[in-house]
Amino acid sequence: MAEESNWYIRACKTTVRQWGWAVRDPSGFSKQCEKSVSQEYSDALRFTGFDLEAFETVLFSYAGTVTTLILLLGIDLILLFSRSFEARTLSIMGILTFIIPLGVLYYLSEYVKIRAKLMKISSLGDIPEILSYIVMSMKLVPNLENAVLFASRNSERPLAKDLKKLIWDLNLRIYSSMDDALLSFADLWGRNSEYFKRSLHLIKSSTAEPDEAQRIITLNRALDISLEGTESLMDSFAAKLKTPSYVLYSIFILIPLALVALLPAVTVVGMKPKTIDLILLYDFIFPFLAAVYSEYILLQKPVAFIPKQIPDSHPDLSDIRQKKRIIIMLSVLVFILIAPSGYILLLLGNPKEIVATTPLGGYIPPTLPLILGGVAGISIYLYFSSVPYKKIRDRIRQMEQEFADSLFVLGRRISEGKAPEEAFAYIAKTMEGSKIGKAFEEISMNLLSMRTNLKNAIFDEEFGAFRHIYSERIRNTMLLFTESVHKNHEAAGASIIKLADHLKELSAVEERIRRSLYEVTSTMRATAVIFAPLIAGITLALSEVITKILSQVGERMNRVPADLSGMPVEIGNGAFSQSIAPDSFLLAIGIYVILISAILTRFAGSVEYGGDRAQLKYDLACMLPISIVIFAVSTAASRIVFRGLI
Repeated sequence: MAEESNWYIRACKTTVRQWGWAVRDPSGFSKQCEKSVSQEYSDALRFTGFDLEAFETVLFSYAGTVTTLILLLGIDLILLFSRSFEARTLSIMGILTFIIPLGVLYYLSEYVKIRAKLMKISSLGDIPEILSYIVMSMKLVPNLENAVLFASRNSERPLAKDLKKLIWDLNLRIYSSMDDALLSFADLWGRNSEYFKRSLHLIKSSTAEPDEAQRIITLNRALDISLEGTESLMDSFAAKLKTPSYVLYSIFILIPLALVALLPAVTVVGMKPKTIDLILLYDFIFPFLAAVYSEYILLQKPVAFIPKQIPDSHPDLSDIRQKKRIIIMLSVLVFILIAPSGYILLLLGNPKEIVATTPLGGYIPPTLPLILGGVAGISIYLYFSSVPYKKIRDRIRQMEQEFADSLFVLGRRISEGKAPEEAFAYIAKTMEGSKIGKAFEEISMNLLSMRTNLKNAIFDEEFGAFRHIYSERIRNTMLLFTESVHKNHEAAGASIIKLADHLKELSAVEERIRRSLYEVTSTMRATAVIFAPLIAGITLALSEVITKILSQVGERMNRVPADLSGMPVEIGNGAFSQSIAPDSFLLAIGIYVILISAILTRFAGSVEYGGDRAQLKYDLACMLPISIVIFAVSTAASRIVFRGLI
């Protein structure tokens, strides 16, 4: 069971235990729920593997909705009796009291189907990796059950969990043989991936091939189909990604930023937006909608790149907790030094009028250092807390690139009849200076000095050369190598070379997939780092231009006598005054720029490398400072330019 799904199961079970008494006829309610849910829902419940009945999920959705409604009604009553909120605020809260419970009801009642869809989409990206393990194992030993068992045991991909369930069902005699189980599995996944179904059928048919050469050709064709299908799937996703990305850019970034310049003008028609309205709109509603829409886009993406998490037990991370505490203190110190500098300058008399006290006055508003200090503190923490993990990840990625080439050399030496320790020593010398060369040198030393067997020399948890290499691809390939090397040297060498061919093909497909997605990811990164903060700075200066013009118009209208103005009513300066101070305006928009930059950076990262947490933190640490510096420079430069025009 996926750990992230446990909350739903616990919540359903708890609801039945605590609120089951509210159902007068539990048996009748259960039967009614079983009849009312669709076949799609029943299939999704079975596919997710949730240990739940339909009536448990229905009861939880009802209970969650009622609880949410009661909480919101309580908040409404508190606001109503406090009498400290305007009628507009109460109206908005009333609308939310109606909308939010409906959203909760839909989400909780559809969660199982949503979860099943996510699992299927995620698993589609696992297909080449899982099939490669099955095919590589089949080439070494033409036993279908062993190959499926190897793939399920030695992979942490979501699809491997489905294979484990397949093995479990086979052991329970739900299927009469592995052939029947695999055909059933192929039919189940054929609804989502026709090429996966074809590959599984070819793998099954290879067991009936009497000729060894023909069997290898059939297995190669099965792998080729899976690679071609995955590449086609990602190309299709990249093509479909363009329009949603433009929608994300235009509706959730350009339009909100364009409204920034128009907000001061709405005072002319009698609207007086307050600071709290601006904060709710730009720091909560717009970022929330952008985040939800970006997640919706990502839900349609097959996860092709799933890096393995680096545990804190890695020797390079032995003091990571202490370092994180130091980094937090450093981040807080940097924030304290930078954030209040604008207000400190005001207390010192505002030398050289650096800090703006009026629209288009000075160079920077006093709240700009608050934003700069906040981003500096956050970026320092993200950078120094992610760099140790990123270094390990980059080292593993480099080893994966070198690994395929090293396997060719290893295969040649083994096929020549060389002993494994001699073959590994030769590779270490041939690939001297490379990361994988050092690992092979350690294997050779373990075999020579510790007199251990090959598997322990590679995988032993205390001294194995690959004990800290968190790469499924490398680990599983070496597992297959340890199994094949016990055969005759010529067959083992040929098998290793075939494994190297598979890894080369997988790497080539991944590289082509990344290139096909580059157009979208580069656009999103450029938007997050350059365009959004640049436009925000310019529109903020434009809003101050409008504020200053309206202020001047108000002053002139106030000096005109009422009987000479030609107006039916007296229009005073208050009609053109702004209800939001410029420094509050900049603070709210600056936070919006930070949030949007973070959302777009995460979006691009999830598309490009599968949402690796360490890489995401590193990207944010690099992107946010650049983004906010461009915002600050754009704001200051635009103020200077527009000041000279008025």
